[in-house]
Amino acid sequence: MRPQAAIGSAIAPGVGFWQGVPMTKFVTSLHSWMSAVSDIARAVNNAEPLDLILTRVADQACALIGFDFCAVMLADTERDRVRVAGWSGLTSNYISLVSDDHALMIHPLDRGLDSPAARAYREGCTITVADTHDAGIYGRLSRLAPAQGYRSLLASPLRSSEEVLGILVGYLERPHVFDSSDVELAELLAEQTAIAIHTAQLRAAQQEVIGELREQRTVLDWAEQQHSRLMQLVLDDMGLVGLVEALADILQASVTVEDAGAFVLASASDGSYVTPPGADTPRRSPAGRMPEPSRYEVVKVTGDDGEAWFAPVVLSGELVGRLWVTGSAHPPGPGQRRVIERFALVVGVEVLKRRHLVDVEERLSGDLMADLMRPDGVSQPRAVLDRAGALGHDLAVPHWLGLLALDHDDPVPGRFADLVRAAAGTDVPLLMGRYEDSLVLLLPAAVEPMPVFRRIHEQAALHAAPTPVSLIVSSYVAELGDYSHAYQLATGASRLRRLSERGGLVDLRALSVTSLLLISGTLPIQLQHFATTMIEPLQSYDARRNTDLVRTLRAWLNAGFSTVSAAEILVVHVNTVAYRLARIEALVQRDLRRSDTRLEIQLALHVWDVLTLDDVS
Repeated sequence: MRPQAAIGSAIAPGVGFWQGVPMTKFVTSLHSWMSAVSDIARAVNNAEPLDLILTRVADQACALIGFDFCAVMLADTERDRVRVAGWSGLTSNYISLVSDDHALMIHPLDRGLDSPAARAYREGCTITVADTHDAGIYGRLSRLAPAQGYRSLLASPLRSSEEVLGILVGYLERPHVFDSSDVELAELLAEQTAIAIHTAQLRAAQQEVIGELREQRTVLDWAEQQHSRLMQLVLDDMGLVGLVEALADILQASVTVEDAGAFVLASASDGSYVTPPGADTPRRSPAGRMPEPSRYEVVKVTGDDGEAWFAPVVLSGELVGRLWVTGSAHPPGPGQRRVIERFALVVGVEVLKRRHLVDVEERLSGDLMADLMRPDGVSQPRAVLDRAGALGHDLAVPHWLGLLALDHDDPVPGRFADLVRAAAGTDVPLLMGRYEDSLVLLLPAAVEPMPVFRRIHEQAALHAAPTPVSLIVSSYVAELGDYSHAYQLATGASRLRRLSERGGLVDLRALSVTSLLLISGTLPIQLQHFATTMIEPLQSYDARRNTDLVRTLRAWLNAGFSTVSAAEILVVHVNTVAYRLARIEALVQRDLRRSDTRLEIQLALHVWDVLTLDDVS
């Protein structure tokens, strides 16, 4: 091999030869080098793949320097090995050999695994081998050189400003002693190759950034479109439910909006609804399920049921609610997170509107209830009917009255209004207003009251726990002037129920008129003492002896004081009923043949039911 003259040396002016090389040959060589460098630069600027660029380099090395074969090798990310990234003239068999995990280790475990390429990388200088047959210090050559058919090689590091990127390796089929000009040419090409690699890497990084920016722009555009869609729904006054349904469709997931006390304001799903984490926990506090975020952004929450995403709803720095996204097939991307965060702001607007409307409605309904429940009756019936009509209710038709109260001295919390509305259902025409310390519920008589009131009581008890909650259902109210009396009856029953500290749903429709008068006109503590004195001895006797005295007494009273009819109801012998009645007389120390005793026991049973039963109806 006779390498072409080095480009980097000075040219003596006015001389026809340079280091014994005719100027015409030098100009031709310079032209070839400049053409090669330009070719590589164009490939880089055209963003060709790096392996194609390095293949060009290998081809140019063979053409410019005179190698029979050439390989451009790059270090892996761990800097453990160098691997062939571009080549010229090498066989696929040889490529497979040098791609073996132990072939070109940069720091081989022993001398027998070393190679000129690895050493050139380690030491950062050009390594030459004049004859592979005499290169005993490079154990790998004994296998690699015969496989490709070369006898000499030169390995020059691809050095950038900060590190060695790889190796340029040129091969000759014959033995050859590489002189300084050979080394200089190889190092010059290696330097240009390192610049090309570094430039290609920078360009690739730039293209990646540009791609990410374009993707972000696309994501932002999508998020803006969805935000505009949601804002249009706000302008169309679709309400919180409509907005939540739209967001569930956008995210293809379940969406839940709850207030700061974890009461659900609205929920929707594009498929099967998935509840937020810990949704079955009674009376969750605002921070009962997770710590509040320090920033108003989407937070991932991992629970037993999988992953969920949460965004706070904030008004004037106050946490007023939470937005949950659950049941999503994939974690929300940046655009979806942006939509969720913006939607949380929209929800804040809806919550503010809802608060305003609820405040106005509660004030109006509270004033209406105050007029309805006046002890001296309704003073302006026509005005009351008109005001009720403005709230969407016709009080000219009969209604059931329900009284929701806590079993302690505190008033019913304000958030119970939302809870009651949700539990009753949107299709139930329920008029609700706060009066004194309770919530008064009016339900048209055409609606079966107990299923509705039972749902309301269950939800109220769940969210008020451990404080007991009572819901008293009054008798039928047909006239405006009867609401005050019905309310007084319900209040009396509520106070009596409070003594038991059990809460519960109590249906006063099952009680007699005399019982109702007793409940409304007597102090609760006196009623409790009255019922306990009459019934508690029988209850205790049944508990100790496993008997049915209380049940027998009920059957006898319901049978019109007939021992025979009571025996038929209980499916026992008539003598058994007679024996039990005698035992009852002994325990209560009353003569059941007396009419006043029978009335007292019947009233005591009614009061006992109000005090003790879990669901009196």
